[in-house]
Amino acid sequence: MGRTGISNEYQDIKAAAVPERQLYDIEVTDKVMARIRTLDLKLHHRQSTRRIRFAGKTTAFTGMMAMLLLITVTGYAASEYIQIRNKAGEVKVQEIPVPNKDLNPAVPAPYYKYAYKIMDFAKPGELIAYYYRGEKLYEGAKSALQFARKELRLTDYGQFLAEMKKLKTPILPKEAKGYVFDNGDITPGSPSDEQYDDNPLYRQTLDELIAEARQNTGRNLFMKAVPWTEASSVSGRYTKQGAVIGITAYLMKGGSMQVYQDSNMSTEKLTVEGREILYTDVSRPDIKPGFGYHYLNWYNEKQDVYYTISTYGNGVLTKEKLLELAAELIHGVL
Repeated sequence: MGRTGISNEYQDIKAAAVPERQLYDIEVTDKVMARIRTLDLKLHHRQSTRRIRFAGKTTAFTGMMAMLLLITVTGYAASEYIQIRNKAGEVKVQEIPVPNKDLNPAVPAPYYKYAYKIMDFAKPGELIAYYYRGEKLYEGAKSALQFARKELRLTDYGQFLAEMKKLKTPILPKEAKGYVFDNGDITPGSPSDEQYDDNPLYRQTLDELIAEARQNTGRNLFMKAVPWTEASSVSGRYTKQGAVIGITAYLMKGGSMQVYQDSNMSTEKLTVEGREILYTDVSRPDIKPGFGYHYLNWYNEKQDVYYTISTYGNGVLTKEKLLELAAELIHGVL
């Protein structure tokens, strides 16, 4: 099996360290609503390689803030789930039911107790290797060394473009349908099983953290920043007169994506510019009466990348406008 990776795009929201349901008590301002949308998208999305797991060949679990997308189906029987296959017939996107609505199923429960400590320790753009003494590891874990990551946020498009080129990620645009680049995030990637086995750095890091734990019995969490060379995702935020769109590209690296189904969401599979598109409408009255949002997802087989497009702020795009945006982006090679 594989490595664990955890990211926290909005470290100033301490809800990132607790189960999603504890977000509900946050004051619902427009700014917070935008973040809740983003957290919802990222809290309900699992990615995998080779098997239905997360980044790195057969990696096991994503972290709490790494990407989760909840999707349900409109017009499909309850026993049927959406799939997107590549030309070879392999399943690249698979819808599955949510196993436990009370807790993020992708993260071992103890992580919620110390996630904020890791995010406070990490600098933007860092990959953190950590060892937690006494933690029960997830099924299939091959090492006690786990990973968390903090996004690097850039407000200058030139710098963002340079990083995307250096890391060989998809190139997100500077402008899309009149929406201008505001900032971009680059999320470090955790090592795959093969990288972990081949690079003595990770074994050495675990040995160092265990030795530190033996010397210090007053705490259980031990961590260290380690180098990384691949991104797991890139995302851009674009604005126009108070309206905002978000574009995120998840690098699948030969793997597949699990997409959770929940009862408060409905999804249609559409075709735009020859590409299968999933349009999802979400209802969240538990946050605020009448509150909801919608977004698009698609898989680019040539890039082996999974895209998410969201809309919020003053002037949310209609379904039709979202699809027009998707057409422009796909035509522009996303």
